[in-house]
Amino acid sequence: MGDIVKLALRLFIFALVASVLLAITNEVTKGPIEAQKLASKMTALNTVLPGCEYEQIAYEGISEDSVLDEIFVGKNADGSVKGYALTANPQGYGGEIPITIGVSTEGYVTQVYVGSLQETQGLGSRVGDDAFKEQFIAIAADPDTLRSDVDTIAGATISSSAFVNAVQEMLSYTKTTLGIEPHAGDKDAILAEAAAINGGDEGEDAAVETTANSYDVTGFAPFKVEVTVDSNGKIVSVVVPENNETAGFGADLIADQSVFDALVGQDIATAQIDVKAGATLTSNAINDALAQAAASGETEGSAKTYEVTGFGPFKIAIELDDTGKIVSVTVPENNETPGLGADLLADQSIFDALVGQDIATAQIDVKSGVTLTSNAVNDALKQAAADFGGGAEAAPAVAGDPYTVKGMNKFTLYVEVEDGKIVSVSAPNNNETPGLGADMLTDDALSALVGAELATAQVDVKSGVTLTSDAINEALKQAAVANGIAVEAPGEVTAETTAESAVEATESESTDAAVYDVTGFAPFKVEITLDGNGKIVSVTVPENSETPGLGADLIADQSIFDALAGQDIATAQIDVKSGVTLTSNAINDALKQAAATVGETVLNESATSDLTVGTYDVTGFAPFKVEITLDGNGKIVSVTVPENSETPGLGADLIADQSIFDALVGQDIATAQIDVKSGVTLTSNAINDALAQAAKEVQ
Repeated sequence: MGDIVKLALRLFIFALVASVLLAITNEVTKGPIEAQKLASKMTALNTVLPGCEYEQIAYEGISEDSVLDEIFVGKNADGSVKGYALTANPQGYGGEIPITIGVSTEGYVTQVYVGSLQETQGLGSRVGDDAFKEQFIAIAADPDTLRSDVDTIAGATISSSAFVNAVQEMLSYTKTTLGIEPHAGDKDAILAEAAAINGGDEGEDAAVETTANSYDVTGFAPFKVEVTVDSNGKIVSVVVPENNETAGFGADLIADQSVFDALVGQDIATAQIDVKAGATLTSNAINDALAQAAASGETEGSAKTYEVTGFGPFKIAIELDDTGKIVSVTVPENNETPGLGADLLADQSIFDALVGQDIATAQIDVKSGVTLTSNAVNDALKQAAADFGGGAEAAPAVAGDPYTVKGMNKFTLYVEVEDGKIVSVSAPNNNETPGLGADMLTDDALSALVGAELATAQVDVKSGVTLTSDAINEALKQAAVANGIAVEAPGEVTAETTAESAVEATESESTDAAVYDVTGFAPFKVEITLDGNGKIVSVTVPENSETPGLGADLIADQSIFDALAGQDIATAQIDVKSGVTLTSNAINDALKQAAATVGETVLNESATSDLTVGTYDVTGFAPFKVEITLDGNGKIVSVTVPENSETPGLGADLIADQSIFDALVGQDIATAQIDVKSGVTLTSNAINDALAQAAKEVQ
C-alpha cells in the first residue's frame, strides 16, 4: 500500500511540475505570438486600406454561422473615414481561407488580401494568386452584382466559391448595415494611389508595390512562412501565422519578433537569419522560405510562355540563357487532375532537373498514369527549342562522345577514346548531389580513368554513391560498345562474385529499378528493384542526410533491407523502430509507392502474349477514360483511370482508391462490376459502363 501511495505522489509531482513549466512557457511565448499575429493583421490592413489609422469596431446584427470575423474603420490623417476593412475566414477545401477586403466610402472594393493558406497546391491555393484577387479591385461593392463581376476557379470550385460567398457576405454588410452605396472605381487610380502611399510619394519610391506570398517549409514539423516583399526586392514583413515547433526551442525562435524585425528592409536576394543552436531545423526552414521568396522574384518577365494541352490546356514559362541552357521552367497555373497530372506539375524536382540542360535536347521522363501531362511539358520544351533555333551553338565544345545515363539524376558522360584507351572523360553540367555523387564526376576524380583500357575501365562502386558509380560504369560500357570494343568478363570467380552473379541473374529477370522520393527527418531517395512477379530483389538508399546515430544508422543497417529481399511488394514493410519513426515510415512509404505501381509496371510474362488493352470513354460527373487490360481468356489484368476531373472528396476519391481496381484483377470481364457507392453513383456507374463496353468487345 505504501508503494502505491509513493507512486501516486511521484506522478502528482511530475504532473504538477509539467503543468507549471507549460504555464510558464505559454506565458513567455504569449506576448511574442500575439505580436506576430498583430504584424500579420497590420500587413493585411495596410494592403487593403493603405495610409490609414485603423480602429476596430463591432459587427452588428450578424448570424452565429456568419464567416465574418473582424471589421476596422480606416481614417485619414484629418480624421475623415476613408473606408472599411473587413475580415472573414470561410472554410475552403483544405481549411479556413483568411480574407481581408477593403471597401471605400465611395462604394468600391479597394483591394483583397489573402493570408496563409492550407489549400491544395496548384488548385485551391490559387485563391491567393494575384490573377484571382485582382478581379475584385475597383468593382462596385454590391453583393447583387458580384457574381457577374468575378469568376471562380475551374478545378478549385469549393475553395473559390467559398471565397466569393464570403466576399458577397462582406459586401452585403457594407451595403445594408454601413449604408455604403455601391459604385465602381478606377482600378488604375486605386493601384497608383496605393503605390504612392506605400512608396512615400517621392522619386522612384512612389512606384513601390508589395507582394505577399506564403511558403511551405519543414523545421521540426511543417509550417508556413509569409514573406512580403516590395517591388525593389526589399522585405516588408516576415510572419509565421501558426506552427507546431517544439516549445522552448523552435517555437521560441518563431515567437521572437526581433528575429523577423531584423529582416525588414533587407534585400530578399541575400536575407537570411542566424542559425541558432538548439533550433537548427527551424532556423533553416525560415531561411528556406526566404530563399524560395528570392527565387520567385528573380528575372521576372524574361521567360517565354508556351501554351500546351495535357488533360486540359495550361501554360509553361521557360527561361533560357544566351547559350540555350535552361534557367527555369515553371507552370504558373493548371487544371490538371489532382493526384495525377497536377501532382506531376507540383513536383518541383522535375523542373529543377531541367535547369542547366541544353534546350535542344531537354525532355522529362514520360510517367505512367500522367502521359498527357508529361507529353505536354515536353511539347513546351520542343517549342522553346524551336524558338531558340534548335540548340546552343555558342556552348563550349566538350571532347569525346556523349553517353547519357542515370545516377541520382540523368547526366551525360563524355568519353574520348584513342587506340582502345581513354584519352579524356568529363561530366559537365551534372545535377548529382553535391558532396556525394557530384564529387565522383569532378574532372579530378574522373582523371583516374585517363589512360585506362576501355575494355576493362570501371570505377569502384562506393557506398553512399552507388547510383552515380553504377551510372559511370554503364556509360563506360556504352562507350566500349560504340567503339567496337568487347567488354572483358570478370576474371577469377570467387564465392563473392558467384553471389553477385546470382543477384545479377535475378535482376536480369526483374523490372528496372525505380527510385522513390520520401521524407524522413529530411528528404531522401529509396531505390527498389522488383522481379517479374512483384517480389523484391533489392532495396537501397543511395544517399541520405538523416541524423547520425538515429535515422542514418537505421539506413546503414543492411540487414533491414536484406530481410525485404524475396518479399511480395504488395505487403512488404519494415518494423517502425522507436527513435527513428520518421525514417522508418519514409522507407515504408517508398515500399507503398512501389506496390502502387506494380499494377502498371509488372506483368507476368506468361500472360503478356495475349493481352489486349482497350480505352473506353465514359461520363461520371464529367467525361473521363478507363483503360482495361484483358488476358487471352477474358480475365482482367488491370483497370486504370489515367486522368479525371471528378469531384475531389467524392468521385475523384473513388477513382484514387486503388483497392477498387485491384479487386477486379482476375475477374471475368463478362460479369465484372464494382459496387455502386452512395454519393458517387455517377462515377461508379461510369466505371461499370467501361467494363460493360469491354465485355461486349470480347463477345
